[in-house]
Order: sequence, then C-alpha cells, then structure tokens
Amino acid sequence: MKLLHQNHQLHQDLVLPSYPSRSRLFCIKPIGIGTQLTESLIGFTTRLSEAHCLPSGVLMEREVAPTIAKIHGGGNLHKIYDHTAALNGTGVMALSLASALEKLSGQINLHLLTLAPWSELMPSRRLLRRNRAWCSFCYETWRITEHIIYEPLLWSLDAVKVCPLHHCLLCETCSHCHQKNLPLAWHSRPGYCSKCHDWLGLQPGNSVNNLKNCTEDELRELAWITNSVGDLLASTPSLPLSFTKEILAQAFRVHVNLASNGNVAEFARQLQLPRNTVWLWCNGKNLPQLDTLVQVCYRLDRSLIEFITQEPKQSIHVNVTNATTPLKSKPKAKARVFNMENLEQQLEAILLNHQCPPPPLAEVARQLEINEKTLFRLFAEMCRAISAKYDKFQKALYYQRIEQSREEVRQAVIKLYNEGLYPSEERVSQLVSRPGYLRYKQVRAAIEETKLEFSIQRIDSSTI
Repeated sequence: MKLLHQNHQLHQDLVLPSYPSRSRLFCIKPIGIGTQLTESLIGFTTRLSEAHCLPSGVLMEREVAPTIAKIHGGGNLHKIYDHTAALNGTGVMALSLASALEKLSGQINLHLLTLAPWSELMPSRRLLRRNRAWCSFCYETWRITEHIIYEPLLWSLDAVKVCPLHHCLLCETCSHCHQKNLPLAWHSRPGYCSKCHDWLGLQPGNSVNNLKNCTEDELRELAWITNSVGDLLASTPSLPLSFTKEILAQAFRVHVNLASNGNVAEFARQLQLPRNTVWLWCNGKNLPQLDTLVQVCYRLDRSLIEFITQEPKQSIHVNVTNATTPLKSKPKAKARVFNMENLEQQLEAILLNHQCPPPPLAEVARQLEINEKTLFRLFAEMCRAISAKYDKFQKALYYQRIEQSREEVRQAVIKLYNEGLYPSEERVSQLVSRPGYLRYKQVRAAIEETKLEFSIQRIDSSTI
C-alpha cells in the first residue's frame, strides 16, 4: 500500500516536458547573417520553397498570401512581378513577407535579410536592381564544395557591381537562354535560371574574367564600393542604434567641419556637387541615394559605416583624382506638356468606340504614349469609365465561358452514359475543351444536374 502511494505521489510530481510549437514550414536557418554575404529574404524564400519541393509561386500564393492578407504585401506574385525587388527593400512589402515567414517557419529576425533596418537612411529610388544578379564563380564554388546555394542580399543592391570574393562583374543575363530573371519569379530556384531552368554557375572552360575591359582604377573603385556596402550589411545585427535621418545629417556636418572647416560651399565644390544639394543633406532636408552616398565616402576614403557612425579621424581630405565615376547631380527631367484638349478627344473616341474587346486602361495609355498613372490623374472620370467598360466585358465573357463549359460537361456526361461508362469528373475532364473550368462550382454542378436528369429520363422511359 505504501509503495502504491509512493508511485501515485511520483506520478503527480511528474511534469510534462515542454516542446517548442511546430512550425507549418521547415525551420531552415538563414545564411551569413552578420557577414557581407548575408542572405536575402527573396533567396530565403526560394530556398524554403525548394525544401518543400514547391515552385516559389505556389509557396507564395498558398502559404504566404493568406498570412499576409494584403495584396501589396507581396503574397500574390502575379500582381507584383515587376516589383518583387521590393521584397528585399526597406518598405512594408519586405516587412510583411519577413513577418509572414517568421510565423510560418518559426525563424526570428528575418527582417535582417532585408534593408528594412536602414529604411531611415536609404531612399528607395535606385536602391535595388530591377533584375536578379548573381556571381557564377560563387555558384560553381558552392556547388563543388557542397555548400548551400543561396542568394546574398548584397547582389540585389544597384550600387554593387562586382562580387566581393571573386572581383568579377555580377551577371544579369542567363548564358543559356540569354534572358534576364526577375528577382522572384514563379519558378525561381537558387542557382538556376527561372526562365530556362539551367544552372547559372560557371560553365566548363568559361573562366574569362569579365572585368578585362575595366581599368585598374575602375576595378579598385568597384571593389571598394562593394566592400563598403558589404561591411554596412554585416554590421546591421550588431549596431545598437536605430539610425535616423538626423544622424546622417550630423555625419555630413562633422565631415564638412573636418574637410573644409564647416564651409558647405567649399565641401560641395570639392565633391563637384551643387551647394544646395549638400546643404540639404547637412540639414536633414534630403537624403542622398545609396550610390551617391557611397561615392562621397569613396572620395573621403571613409567606409559607409565609418561615415555614418562618425568614427573620429584627425583630418579628412576630399580626393577626386582616383574616382572614375563623375559625382554630379542629374538635372531634373523637364515636365512634359500635354495637349489636354487633344487627349480628351482621343479618350472620348476610345470610350465611345464599339471595339470588341474594349482595350484596358493600360493599353489605352500605351496607345496615347502617356503614363497610365498620369492619364488617370488628368482624366480620372473618363479613365474609370474605360476601366468599367473593360471590366463589364470581361465579366460577360466569363459568364459566357461558364455556360459553354456547362453545356460541354452536359454533353460529355450523356456521351459517357451512352457508352456505358460512369461519368466521373476525371472522365468528363478528358472530353471537354476547358478541363480547368471544372474548378468552378457552377461547371462541376452540371455533372450532378445531368446525372439527375438522365436518371429521371431512364425512370420515365422504364415506366412507359
């Protein structure tokens, strides 16, 4: 009895071990955080989809999109193909995707795979490449050494032109199909072309350095810029402060004091920049783009992280002799003057035209050689009417195709019955011209309706 009591007490004292909650997706670890070659969030997404043996587009639309619940957040690839570079950037798209993948994979701090920590200092204009870039030497080396194939965040930056390891120009065109890749496409895979699906690593016998046309000064400048930007990314997890626009303005004021005794005009003259531009930077009224900022740092012989953190230095001299890229602000594009009356007449003609099918607003803008957003801003009501006309036609076309598919399904079911075969959905799909339309419940319902109708006819005929 005493032994039973002891066992009962022992069971009461037992505590269930705590296990971490299961993640919906594999908890794969990001690569290279805290180094120059920190993995990008897009690269992490493609590796995650490859681990699940899924195309990246399927992973994004079936798993990520319901978690983000925002179209602009990057879940629907079909709608953001031209803007997928922003998934590595500084804005809401990058943060939404990072947050969604953290929930699904159980990983934390995925925002470090983006430029979001530097959102206060990096304007989005010309920050990221519009197309995917890669180093063929890195891919081939990683493949030979059985290293995980991935895409560093550094490769996605527009200011970075060369690989920090192999000092060769980053590639943007597939050597097999001669096409460019979007940063994230439906069939994106690390190390492979998303168009032809061939390997992007160095091809046998192709060991020619693609920097042969660069001078020594150009090569030194490109390598310096790459290392400087890479050091900035490497320092992201360890920096205690969140950098603001004011910190960058203060950094400019400190370096103006060191280089020209506080004379903004003299500092601007040495950099060959407009005085007003530098004054706006010094007062936090404006921010230089990353490529411009890193060029300024190159002339001051200060790395980006040294410039931003204002590391002490006795004296600084602006040196433009070794710089191969001119540092001049580009003149603003002249505002385009539109013939408003002529534009309005053309829009009216398109709206009243009975062209079938009616053109979408994007096509109208192309015909008129004007930006779609500008056209909408100038003639909002007429643009809405053109879009409504197009939507109405597409809706009517949709219902017409549904009805045609229902009739095809009905004929297929009758044919199968007459051949003595059961009209399963698989057999019906082999007889119709649009089997994909069976995903619509109205079309699938036609199978049951025809089966019921056929059964009634058989009962009626048997009673006669």
